[in-house]
Amino acid sequence: MKDQNPPQKELLELVKSGREERNLEYKASKDWKDHTTKAKITKTILGMANIRDGGVIVLGVEEIKDQSRFDFNGMLPEHLGAYNHDNIASHVGEYADPFVEFTVRHVEDDNKTFVVIQIKEFSELPVLCKKSGKENLRKGALYTRRKGGKHETIEVPTSTEMREILDLAVDKNTRKFHERISRSRIPIPIQKPKEPDDSGLFEEQIEDL
Repeated sequence: MKDQNPPQKELLELVKSGREERNLEYKASKDWKDHTTKAKITKTILGMANIRDGGVIVLGVEEIKDQSRFDFNGMLPEHLGAYNHDNIASHVGEYADPFVEFTVRHVEDDNKTFVVIQIKEFSELPVLCKKSGKENLRKGALYTRRKGGKHETIEVPTSTEMREILDLAVDKNTRKFHERISRSRIPIPIQKPKEPDDSGLFEEQIEDL
């Protein structure tokens, strides 16, 4: 998620992609006041925050499973108003440690409105779930997005997914370390190999003989 404020055209391309991916999930229009809906969206946000480039949740797109397609119906008017940054951030903040950066945008197309939630990858440390809740939200859990197969949010299942998250954290902190060094203008000492003294050279010559 490099661009957290893309133009409407780019957002509309995400809406109309028509295919769920690891970084993109569709959800039908749902009532934000519903506790299960809040939990599902929160869990997805936590998982997407822990993958490279973050992810996008598009609301207003319904999956027709028996036909393997999506209907772009848009949000129901009675649902739309509650989907704003303050409402979502307030709820997600109860579960995310550290906090998750995301934006909430409303995108219009053909007299229909879609909600696009763009989640940024974690800043320094992976995001943990800090309390339990519905939809198997579990205190202390580390969520990610499944690779391959059904793209869903899951607890980190194997060392492969854990290594991916740790590598991302190491990359970020290494980059920030070099940035701090660069800003402070402190030269990084380069250790030269120690030159052998005369006694060492003599011993090496004896060994050659």
